[in-house]
Amino acid sequence: MDILLTASILAAFLAGAVALFAPCCITVLLPAYMASAFRQKQNMLRMTFVFFAGISVILVPIGMGAAGLAAVFENYHRELYIIGGSLMIVFAVMSVLGKGVSLLPSVKQAPKNLNKMGVKSVFVLGIFSGAATSCCAPVLAGAMTLAVISGVFWKGVIVTFAYVFGMTLPLFLTAYFYDRFRIEKSKLIRGKIFEWRIGGKQLYVHSTNLFSGFIFALMGIALLAVALSGNPFWAPEYQVAIGENITEWSKGLFTALSVIPDIVWGAIVIGLFILFLVTALRKGPASSKEKTEDTPSCCRDSS
Repeated sequence: MDILLTASILAAFLAGAVALFAPCCITVLLPAYMASAFRQKQNMLRMTFVFFAGISVILVPIGMGAAGLAAVFENYHRELYIIGGSLMIVFAVMSVLGKGVSLLPSVKQAPKNLNKMGVKSVFVLGIFSGAATSCCAPVLAGAMTLAVISGVFWKGVIVTFAYVFGMTLPLFLTAYFYDRFRIEKSKLIRGKIFEWRIGGKQLYVHSTNLFSGFIFALMGIALLAVALSGNPFWAPEYQVAIGENITEWSKGLFTALSVIPDIVWGAIVIGLFILFLVTALRKGPASSKEKTEDTPSCCRDSS
């Protein structure tokens, strides 16, 4: 993370990308995104912007100088993991039961409850991911301070933006190709709805919801275990080694690419973000025909 101290837009972008693989980040952010992805199924790029917004709610204020906020997360990291782990367990149950609605009174309600994950849920996951990854934010705040001292405030704003965007770039790329190649139509993502009768009522559980619920539950258990271990910043040696190697690689890449003016990197970062945004806005909701085709026959509206 030392390269961030240059207050360079390129350095912030690369540091954000490296931060994704930090133990306190990859343990939370990637599993949370994967779980929400398997539940959402469609318009993944749009939902990635929602996830990005949730992360930004935490990291951008810290980057803009809210050092007290970073101190709160740092001092109460254990409590944050306990709350977050419990939240993941709740999401696991909600995922399996279809947004927490377990006993559905009619077949007509099954697609609505089983095939999507709400925007609010994804936003909350983004907020928690931002809070859990705030262990890297003090360095970001330092870079922002240096940028402001330099007398170029706009650069400081872009430094903060570049850091958060760099952290989420792999998610945006994944969502872009997911929507581009319509992977939601694959058998794996469409999955299968299992139906059981309990107490005279029907219980519907989607296979992809089971998978996302498993990820949420696993992440919740891992967070609680780390929090209760007495060392909430603990990480396996191999994970630390991977992070260190990626950091060294990013320093070499920064040295090679730093010959390009920072204003050019600012334009590239903003341009790439706008490209993803325009692509997400152009992609309209699935047509009724597509929805019918994607809905398993057992859960289609026969009226």
